[in-house]
Amino acid sequence: MKDVRIALYPNRNRDPGFGVTRRLIATILKFGSTAVVEPAIVPDLIEESLVRDSYVTCDLMICLGGDGTFLSAAHHESSRNLAKTGVNLGSVGFLQEIDPDRMDEAVARLVEGDYEIEDRSLLESSCFDTGGHKVLIDEALNDVVIARGSRAKSIVTALEVDGIRVQNIPGDGVIVSTPTGSTAYSLSAGGPIVQPTADVILVTPICPHTMQNRSYVIGAGARIVLRLISNQDGAFLTVDGRGGYELSSGSRVNIKSSERKVKYIRLWEDSFFKTLPAKIQQRGLSR
Repeated sequence: MKDVRIALYPNRNRDPGFGVTRRLIATILKFGSTAVVEPAIVPDLIEESLVRDSYVTCDLMICLGGDGTFLSAAHHESSRNLAKTGVNLGSVGFLQEIDPDRMDEAVARLVEGDYEIEDRSLLESSCFDTGGHKVLIDEALNDVVIARGSRAKSIVTALEVDGIRVQNIPGDGVIVSTPTGSTAYSLSAGGPIVQPTADVILVTPICPHTMQNRSYVIGAGARIVLRLISNQDGAFLTVDGRGGYELSSGSRVNIKSSERKVKYIRLWEDSFFKTLPAKIQQRGLSR
């Protein structure tokens, strides 16, 4: 058996008492490998067989939680370059491949290297204030979103692609997403479902106040600019649901494909489209 150093990224809210995490640690040990957690992640998880060390010393990572946990791990600084998979403790789990009752089989495959790696694209976003000063830069595995504030008043966002003004979009905002994010917020806004490994960027209006509601599917090499034109009662920029930077009229967000990729571990032979219908239905039934 190989000694593979496996980083764990548990979500205490999805795994109260860390019962599933402890089972996973025991399984990793059973297969002759090492479970590693950074002390700051779960300082109160006490397990004799658990190694506390930086994630940069590890070979791969297992997240325990829902898709939000996977997104958080993808942005965690010391695990950015680790190939990742996850135990699904959420309601749907588009990103989490491992059901808790298949952990033994999953760990066996991980230790033996019996899996494939998919490169998932990221979006690099840079936000500029009305004076042209860069105030934020971040990456998204799912999406970059400009959305109106809490009051029910629309905003107007200008969409530019490769320096060409495409249209002004009045409504609740605009979602720019990766193919991975096509089954997240973009799907709820009526965007298309795209195979996660496709080399494209999606732009989907949120509740547009127009006669048509169409998404744009744009080549991954494009440069996209969103400009906030009308901002009566506040608008906010979020990246993978994080942040919430308040924008002013005249603010702009530059978006392009990042050079970095997220290494996604594909353990099972089930195709994306084979499991998709069940996951979509499960999302509709989840509370």
